Amino acid sequence: MFEFKLMNESLKLYCTGESIFDFYRLVDPKTHEVFEYDQDNKLNIQEGRCYIFWDRKEECPNCVARHSCVKQRQYVKLEFMYGKVMLIISKPVKIQDRMLALELVKDITSSMLGFNYYRSENKNVENIVSQFNELAVRDILTGLYNLDYIKNYLDNFLQKEVAFNTLTGAAIDIDNYTQINSLYGYNVGNEVLQYVAGIMEKCAISHGGMAGRLGPDEMGMFFINKTSQEVEEICKDVHEEVTKTPLVVQDKKLDISFAYAIAALKSDDESDDFIGRLYFNLRTAQGRKLKNL
Repeated sequence: MFEFKLMNESLKLYCTGESIFDFYRLVDPKTHEVFEYDQDNKLNIQEGRCYIFWDRKEECPNCVARHSCVKQRQYVKLEFMYGKVMLIISKPVKIQDRMLALELVKDITSSMLGFNYYRSENKNVENIVSQFNELAVRDILTGLYNLDYIKNYLDNFLQKEVAFNTLTGAAIDIDNYTQINSLYGYNVGNEVLQYVAGIMEKCAISHGGMAGRLGPDEMGMFFINKTSQEVEEICKDVHEEVTKTPLVVQDKKLDISFAYAIAALKSDDESDDFIGRLYFNLRTAQGRKLKNL
């Protein structure tokens, strides 16, 4: 590979945005409003939200506009629309003191190797793209939603729903996880995470909530319109399920338990504030648990 800046000027003509991409748009990552930035330096708001273009009624789970602005880096995703596969590259830009995401869009249907094969074999390309996008919002090891997705979910809730609904979260931390890794190896540690995550997700979904991975051995559950007491009862159910049967790994029985803590989302929170408060409450709960041993 060779650095782009060293490319011969004649080749750069083939690499301009106009020659590579079909469309562009500017997206506000918080409001999902769409803008055009014309040649007169006017930022013109357009009708509808960014996700409507993809025939969605709500925000994309894998919102690259938000990721690019928060992380200040480029993100890429695929979308399927009316039989076409679209490539979207999102880059953060600042226009008129406003942080926006510049989305460059390309119809790559005819240039995708294998696309015609999938169509001829009656394979559902839309499902393939959906599976690809699902991987972007899931933690690979546990299958739970990843931290980026959780923050996006919380930000959307704060913007749209916090005036009408409440949200309560619970965070858990597996006891002695570092020692488990040291004694039995990381493969066993991974099995422990997957075991607890599976029980957590099943229980969260059954109560209308969602579960995600917050850190190395920290996981969380989030529920709309449930009281702290109700969420605590759910945590107790998860703990009972986890502890009632030892996990057998490499012919060894591991007794697994965890500490947990609960926090309610406040209207003036940001997602990082809320997750930080969950962590603080969790560390406090762990301290109390150690004192009682």
